[in-house]
Amino acid sequence: MNIFKRIVTIMVLSLVGCDAIRPLPSEGDAERVVEVAVFEGGYGIGWHQKMAERFNEENRGRGVRIELWGDPRTANIIKPRLLRGDPPDLILDERLPLWLLIARDKLTPFTEALEQSTPGSERPWGELFAQGMLDMFRSDGEVYALPAAYGAWTGWYDAAMFREHGWEPPESWEELLDLCEKIQAAGIAPIAMQGKYASFYAWNTYISLVQRVGGLAAINRINGLEPVAFSHPDAVEAARLLQDLAVRFMQRGAMAMTHTESQLHFVQGNAAMIFCGIWLENEMKDTTPPDFEMRAFTVPPVEGGKGNPRLFHGQGMEYLFVPSDARYPELAFEFARFLVSPEAAAEMGESIGVISPLAGATPRESVTPALQTVMDLIDACDGIFNVRARMLLPEWTVQVMHAAISDLLRGKITPEEFGRQLDDGIAVALEDPDLIVPGFVPYDAALLGESE
Repeated sequence: MNIFKRIVTIMVLSLVGCDAIRPLPSEGDAERVVEVAVFEGGYGIGWHQKMAERFNEENRGRGVRIELWGDPRTANIIKPRLLRGDPPDLILDERLPLWLLIARDKLTPFTEALEQSTPGSERPWGELFAQGMLDMFRSDGEVYALPAAYGAWTGWYDAAMFREHGWEPPESWEELLDLCEKIQAAGIAPIAMQGKYASFYAWNTYISLVQRVGGLAAINRINGLEPVAFSHPDAVEAARLLQDLAVRFMQRGAMAMTHTESQLHFVQGNAAMIFCGIWLENEMKDTTPPDFEMRAFTVPPVEGGKGNPRLFHGQGMEYLFVPSDARYPELAFEFARFLVSPEAAAEMGESIGVISPLAGATPRESVTPALQTVMDLIDACDGIFNVRARMLLPEWTVQVMHAAISDLLRGKITPEEFGRQLDDGIAVALEDPDLIVPGFVPYDAALLGESE
């Protein structure tokens, strides 16, 4: 009977999968199993699993084993486990409400881990990250989540198509508009747009334009959640530029397309350009024709704009974090240092097309020609900037911002109405007595190449 009960228990646990409560190690069990959960998105989990196997092999005899799993629904699986105090030890999934978890003391900071060395360098881990990579989830001097990848927002085009037509990537917003007219005259849609998920994709292009128009002062107003940050003339002008681009040159039907649908149109040559993060090539590698020469260009500067055009709208990507209820936090941090290390950077670039968030860690020859153009842009940039409203206020993003930016792209509302809707929505969100808004450090415009 006891054997029967044990068999039934094992069967139930296998059926409910990773959402089941992990059984505690039996008394006297020397092996510590460190559970690592990875969002299985555009980068997959093959490389992460390979790194887990390597870590296990190198640490054989220590009584430590990494058990890594992934799923496209990782966030949904993990949420109930976070609530009941049984989370994985290390998580890679930035779709979870990280700011809310930080506010509720549900994450353990990387403070001690950042002071330790990592494979491939004797310097403290925290000194190796590129400028801005540790800013997104920094609160009260502590870093609560850190990136496994460098993230930057760029424009993309097919160099072969551009050569065929004698086109050049734009170096200013006016050049972009002129180019779009030439592309349209050639019978090709100038801009592919991931319209169904505009609250992420179009938003990032909009924020890039906010900086190009208004400089870091405009970004600081947004990060400070100032009452009229989006109604400020600089933010309104950025909205006008984005709306003009979308209404005149966006591919027909784009607002009903998912990210992969619109990106498929791009790699099939139905649209000449697209704005996206630097994961684009890897995400579309199975559907990109072999003669397609994907290349990147920076979001162009705006004539009369106050922003330094050598700044990226970007941040770290693929964020790692350790729940405060993790069973083995020290080992989780150790594996995080193993994953995001100078020693792993080259293979990470070769395997999944990721540029390391560690400064200069990714060898140029380890990535594709497409990512080499991104590295050229990174090498020439003065730094990165980002905004936190989208992650800090998830309900505002879903209930207000998504509809507003979709209506802006369709031409249904004016740029002024767009700004007011965003500002009014934030004002309502700030009335929530349970909302905790961590302080932020304003960007130093002079330090990043801008005059006040």
